[in-house]
Amino acid sequence: MASFHNLPSVSSSMLFFVLFFVLFAGGRVQAQQPYGTEIADCSNPHNASGLLGYFCGAGSAPSCPTFLTFSARAPYTTLASIAALLGADAASLASANNGASTEEPLADGTRVLVPATCACTSTPGGRFYQRNASAYVVRPDDSLFIIANNTFQGLTSCQALQAQGLGAAPATGLLAGQSLPVPLRCACPSAAQAAAGARFLVSYLVDFGDDVGAVAARFGVHAQAIVDANELQSPFTIYPFTTLLVPVSAQPNASSIQTPPSPSPPPAAGVAPAPATKSGSHVGVYIGVAVAVVAVAGIASAGAFLALKARRRRRAGAVLAADVGGLNAKEDGKGNDATPSGFTGGGEFSLSTNEAFSSISVTDIKSSLKVYTYAELKAATDDFSPGRHIGGSVYRAAFGGDAAAVEVVDRNVAAEVEIMRKINHLNLIRLIGLCHHHGRWYLVTEYAEHGALRDRLLAGAAAPLSWAQRVKVALDVAEGLRYLHEYARPPCVHMDVSSGSVLLAGDGPRAKLRGFAAARAITGATAGVDAEGAGEVLFTMTSRIAGTRGYIAPEYLEHGVVSPKADVYSLGVVLLELLTGRDAEDLVGDGVADPFASLRELAEELDGGGDAVLQRLEELVDPALPAGSCSQDAVVMMVRLIERCVRREPGGRPSTGEVAQRLLKLSGVSVVSWQNSPESPRSSGSGKGLMY
Repeated sequence: MASFHNLPSVSSSMLFFVLFFVLFAGGRVQAQQPYGTEIADCSNPHNASGLLGYFCGAGSAPSCPTFLTFSARAPYTTLASIAALLGADAASLASANNGASTEEPLADGTRVLVPATCACTSTPGGRFYQRNASAYVVRPDDSLFIIANNTFQGLTSCQALQAQGLGAAPATGLLAGQSLPVPLRCACPSAAQAAAGARFLVSYLVDFGDDVGAVAARFGVHAQAIVDANELQSPFTIYPFTTLLVPVSAQPNASSIQTPPSPSPPPAAGVAPAPATKSGSHVGVYIGVAVAVVAVAGIASAGAFLALKARRRRRAGAVLAADVGGLNAKEDGKGNDATPSGFTGGGEFSLSTNEAFSSISVTDIKSSLKVYTYAELKAATDDFSPGRHIGGSVYRAAFGGDAAAVEVVDRNVAAEVEIMRKINHLNLIRLIGLCHHHGRWYLVTEYAEHGALRDRLLAGAAAPLSWAQRVKVALDVAEGLRYLHEYARPPCVHMDVSSGSVLLAGDGPRAKLRGFAAARAITGATAGVDAEGAGEVLFTMTSRIAGTRGYIAPEYLEHGVVSPKADVYSLGVVLLELLTGRDAEDLVGDGVADPFASLRELAEELDGGGDAVLQRLEELVDPALPAGSCSQDAVVMMVRLIERCVRREPGGRPSTGEVAQRLLKLSGVSVVSWQNSPESPRSSGSGKGLMY
């Protein structure tokens, strides 16, 4: 996850210029486009967040020249192949990139500037700015998410692909070999931006490790101009696989986006470093200061004061430390608790000798997470009252009308926080902030109002989930794990997937994976080939086994092997719970023998069909499911998938990407009741309708 680091301090003369400009030059340029973050929520249009396309603003040009950014990655490693993918002119692409050869292979990850013409286009969802790439030919394993965020790296969105490429038809309508129009994300400067000197809005692809200040430095622009252009809200967090509009006054230089950026230039009017306040508007702060400070000498003094504070913050160091694995709660000497992070009322912080958060800088913590005081958490949870208790050590909180969950823990949370602050996916519970108080940690996370999946599957639970809902929950969990395994940088594994770690929220409901205490980043991993020689599998080793009984993969439990295939095993157990309505401990028994031997036997007999097999299949299904809510074929498909997921040898298990693809296909299987369906062709041994 990338974020908006503290902007550099300014001199008193610069502050005078800033305040003068705010007072007499009319303030900052108005915002241009909303920044869209819900890139993974492909089933929702998110029109308000601009994921269907950047809006054609009133007074903006109907078309304009622009630039996109793209990273060279196989199979698109030459300017010619990138031009073909994005529908660009190869010669113009070479010219924009310092005359590079169109056929010479580029180093992996090389950033490329792509000149394009952006035009306001009428679409079924409205009028949006976009650049239409050459029609993309769908590959067998493609999904809208893969096309948008892997192939095109975020220059389009799955929402726009579905709305325009599929005519709003379900994503299951995507077929291999299909020609798919791809609208690329671009925009033209607003009238206010043009008046301020912006000639182009570069569609910059956010990469891992980027933050607003660093992006601004790459292009030599003021960070506030980017904040305004994208309607970013404090703390200005940005995410990989999203586009950030960068207003520039001249054609950008390709060389500037290849090297690490220099320190950010002084901010534009309305931006200066200041102690943290409850207001998200820097401009408002300085307008208030300007009104209060009339004399030039007073303004200069204020600027010197702010610059001194910024220098003191930098001297304090770049590491946040704590007594128990993180931020250090200090006493202020008067019997009152300081803020849990060691931040004082003046916006400074202190360090202890314990530096468990050695990899997280102060600016990273402050920009990507909120550091709460214990008093704030007490107020939000009614002093951790029983009425706010959700379960375990988790309490429901309310911050200004927004619901959240607060988990009280005694463990070291450094690794957990390091992983959670970098991930952004609809199907993963989001870490909002944290607090440390008297030796305990308080993790503030997204709230899921429908509770844990395990509770909804219990016998006698109110409103049992329908078959369609169960398949959707399964798909959500698979997509969340797929993000961790394939798109997080570095790749991560959850290592504690269970029906208790799957929370339900919103309409549908949607599933969100929680509980990252056992999660591991696969760094310095070993690469191996799976049992079928189909691909590379990353794994590492550990001597510390954590997880929930019944869900732990054999290779992890017996040998400490940590890999994405261990998550697939746990996911298979959750799928079996969804199918049967039974708890994992009941399903695996004493765990001495192969707990899934009977399931494997049933899966092997499915091709033969017969009444006895169909009877066993029917008995496997949760009796709480409404009659006729799922078809025999759907259950067969689910059994086959589960059997592959829970195989003892990790190489025989599918990837989470394949599991997601199978579940997506399964969700399209028509509903035919057991009782009302015609005699299945399986009974004749034909196998029709059984094959995956």
